[in-house]
Amino acid sequence: MQLAADELEERELRTSSIEIIDYVPSDPTRRMLTPPGSVMVFLDREGAPLLDRIRGAVLERTGEDLRLAQEISDLFRAREKVSYYRAYRLLREAESFATIRYGARTLATHVFPSPQAGLVAIENPYNGGRLSPGELTLVEHLVPGTTARLAAVAVRHMPPLTEAERAAVDQVPDDQLEMNLTLRADCCDTWTGFVEQLAQITHATYYCLVMGASEQDAPLSAEEIEKLGPTASARKLLNRRRELLGHHHA
Repeated sequence: MQLAADELEERELRTSSIEIIDYVPSDPTRRMLTPPGSVMVFLDREGAPLLDRIRGAVLERTGEDLRLAQEISDLFRAREKVSYYRAYRLLREAESFATIRYGARTLATHVFPSPQAGLVAIENPYNGGRLSPGELTLVEHLVPGTTARLAAVAVRHMPPLTEAERAAVDQVPDDQLEMNLTLRADCCDTWTGFVEQLAQITHATYYCLVMGASEQDAPLSAEEIEKLGPTASARKLLNRRRELLGHHHA
C-alpha cells in the first residue's frame, strides 16, 4: 500500500469529468449492467470499444444491455488472481492509473485496466438523490510525457423509493449532495482501493454485485422521515443501499 501511494508522487495529473447516464434495464429479472441503487463507473483505455458499447446499450435501450452484462460477467470470471507484488508491478507499468472522486470523497484509488482484459467496474451505492454531474471526476496519474489516456462512463440505476423517501432525498441541500453517493465498503471483495485492485485485475465480484441486489427492506415511514429530516433520511437510505449491495453472494 505504501509503495502504491509513493507511486502517486512520481506522476503528473490530468482531471476530467465523468459522464453520468441513467440506466433502465431491458429485463429487471435478468443480469443487469448495474444493480438498482448504484452508480457503476466503467473505466478503460480511451477508445476502448467496450466503453462505447456500454454507453450505447444504456442510451439506445435496444436490449443489448442484457447481452453485454453477460459478456462483462464472463470477462471478469475469466481473470486469474495474481500476487500483491505482481499487482504492484502492473501498477508501476501502467502509463496511467486513476483516482475516482465525487466532490471531496474518494470513491476508488489506483484504478487501471488490466493489460489483457482491460475493463474495470467500480460500483458505488447511491440513494436516489440529486447528483452534481461535474463533481464526479476522473483523476489520472500519468507517467510524465505519456500520451496514454483513460476514459470512464458512469451508469446510474435509480433505487426504488416511496414518495416520502423521494421527497426527503430531493430536499437535501446543494452543499450536502456528496452524501448521496458513497464507496462500497464492507467485509467482502470490492472494487475500491489498491488491495481490491487484485479483484479488478483478476476475478469477478461482478456476478455477486449484479445478482440478488434488487431485494429491498422496509421503506422509511413518513413519520420516521419527519423525525429524521431530509439530510439524515438521505444518509439512512444510502446506508441501506450499501448494506443491500455489500452482503449478497452468488
